[in-house]
Amino acid sequence: MSNDMYTTALNDTLTEIKKICPDINYSFIFTKNGTIIAGNGEAADTLMKKTVHSFQSLTEKAVVIGGLQTFSINGEKGKLHISRINDMYLAVTTSPHADTTYLHSVTNVIVPTVLKLLENIAPTPLQFTSSQQLVVDTLTGFFTGDSVQIDDTHLKEWSQHLNGKNVNEVELETIGGKKTQCGVKKINDPKRQGKELILIPEKTCRALQTKKGELVKVKPVAS
Repeated sequence: MSNDMYTTALNDTLTEIKKICPDINYSFIFTKNGTIIAGNGEAADTLMKKTVHSFQSLTEKAVVIGGLQTFSINGEKGKLHISRINDMYLAVTTSPHADTTYLHSVTNVIVPTVLKLLENIAPTPLQFTSSQQLVVDTLTGFFTGDSVQIDDTHLKEWSQHLNGKNVNEVELETIGGKKTQCGVKKINDPKRQGKELILIPEKTCRALQTKKGELVKVKPVAS
């Protein structure tokens, strides 16, 4: 099963859940690294990415207490609930008066069941995605150069799926749609490794109109 077919199956699942629970405004499924793989409703792409980024920031802080499995916000204009399902997360927004108990009983049965069925059909449909959503951190200093830095795990994963070719250049795309290509190296600072960061020189950040803490989409450039 291709990634497109996998995504279509999950989109159809979210559509059916919305029919069962009409109080849902929109819903989407995303992976640990922040990749949005399916969605239903009228949520803007930028809004979904900001939601994912905020949730990832919370999960990083929650590691010291054993991790974060669910997260809920009740507001005057609606509710947001994010729950972990297998190795992914389901985000759902509803009207203020939605029956969340009923909603959770539906989503906690249907979505895991569909994911299990898809896993049985194709065990590794989403293990590799060419792009990663990473959190911006800045590189400063006279000798920073023009290259960005990311975790070596991403470089090795890309290389593996590019038949062993080294990844020397990547394309960056901001939430606002600005793009650029630049060289890439692995992060050498142990304190910033393993945190899903991308270290970008300050002048590149200014050109992209992005700043520390924001999300950018990163993918390898075929040579």
